This record gives sequence, structure tokens and C-alpha cells, in this order.
Amino acid sequence: MESCQSFRETVCDLLSDQIASWKIDVVERTGSTNSDLVARVRRGACPDYSVLIGLAQDSGKGRLDRAWSTPPGSAVAVSVAVPLSGIHWELLPVAAGMAVVRGLGDLGVNAGLKWPNDVLIGEKKVCGILVEVAQPASPDSPAGLLGVIGIGVNVSQTGDTVEFPGAISLSMAGVQVTREQVVAAILIRLGQTVGCLGVEEDRLSLLQAYRQVCRTVGQQVRVVLGEQNIVEGKAVDIGEDGRLLVDVDGQVRAFSSGDVVHLR
Repeated sequence: MESCQSFRETVCDLLSDQIASWKIDVVERTGSTNSDLVARVRRGACPDYSVLIGLAQDSGKGRLDRAWSTPPGSAVAVSVAVPLSGIHWELLPVAAGMAVVRGLGDLGVNAGLKWPNDVLIGEKKVCGILVEVAQPASPDSPAGLLGVIGIGVNVSQTGDTVEFPGAISLSMAGVQVTREQVVAAILIRLGQTVGCLGVEEDRLSLLQAYRQVCRTVGQQVRVVLGEQNIVEGKAVDIGEDGRLLVDVDGQVRAFSSGDVVHLR
């Protein structure tokens, strides 16, 4: 098995002149990179632009408390902490989703998004993203609010080893790349997309680009807000705050959260 040190060195080499922006830590195994990084933030031990990569992950965190594992050598599990001061941080899911789509595009992958930030190849999920907000527990800490972005990409799983029926890996899609290449490509693009959130013109441009690759827009959808709270309608747009706009019986409703199903 490759070592944490060699994995880190390869990612740093691929980032080249951008490495100064990222503080990269690689661990052999963890429960959840997001949980670990959030804990570091709360202890005041997480500098801005910290990156935590787990070569294997046993209990990754997903939306709606879903959990999954990352078998050694087959997937990417990475979490990144970015400062929220001066940016439209409610759009972090947009920035994260676009970073993955563009990063995978740089590696030859044609990917799209299901709102808010499931990354798809065709209609199958290749990457999940979870965004959390955390801050140091100590009121005396000089550190501010941080966004923790967790990204899990299926890289080399086969049809027998991919965890969910509706999932796909890059290798299953015919794309042969290393996990280090995937991490570096995403980090390069993430630095760019998060930066867009602090500049009005760039923010609006990023939102427009998101609309163009978001396969939810124009679809009949089911939005599951809870067991007894399910809404169906046509997804018509993405609001400037990143919310999904759905026409429900002639009335456009805005959703900031929910589990979205594309209906046939």
C-alpha cells in the first residue's frame, strides 16, 4: 500500500506553484475526514485552506446522515477548510460542485450535477459532497468561521465493488486516472471557484455555469423534506442564493435543502 507521505508528495508535485495555498495532511485510515476536520476547527487547530485526505474511510458522512465507506486504494476521501469571511458562503455547495465538475473535466470526464452537488456521469453518481460550517469552540480564538467541504469520488471501483446500485466510478466510465490526479485537479479548481464567491461578477458567472451543468433544472422532480413532507413539481431554475426553484402546481417554491429525485 502506498504511504501517506508518498501520496502527499505526489499531490504537491501536481499542484506545483499552487501548493502554497494548501496545507495538506494525509492519513492512512479514518472514520470521516469531515468529522476530523470539523473537530480540528473547533479545537482551533485548523488553519485556513487545510486539506485532510484519508486513504481509507470507514464511516464517511453524507447528506441526511447517510454513511459510506472508502475501501483502500479505490476512491478519494478529502475534506477542505476554507474561510467564510467576505464571501457568499451560502453558495459553497455551488462552488464545491463546480470545482469537482471542472476538475474531472480537466481529466477528460464529462460530468454534470444533480442539485445541490451530487456529481453525475450520465445518470449515475460518481461523487458526493457535504458542506458543513464550523468555528473554534473557544471565544478567545482569533480564527473565524470556516466552511468544511467533504468530497468523495469513486475512482477505481468495479461493478462488483462500487457501494451503491446507482453509483459509478471513473474507471467504470472508461477513465483511468490516479487518486492523486483527482485530488490535485479538484483542489486547483476549488481554489478558483471559492474565490469567485467574493466577487459579484464572478459569483454570478459561476452561478450561470452551475445552471448549465445542473441536470436537475428542467426535470420533473420529487423533493423529499421528510417522511411526511414530499413535494413534486418541475425544477425551473437555481436562485442567486443557490436554492432550487420548483414549479409546484403553478407556484414557484424555493428549496434550500431536501433530497431530490429526478422523475421519468
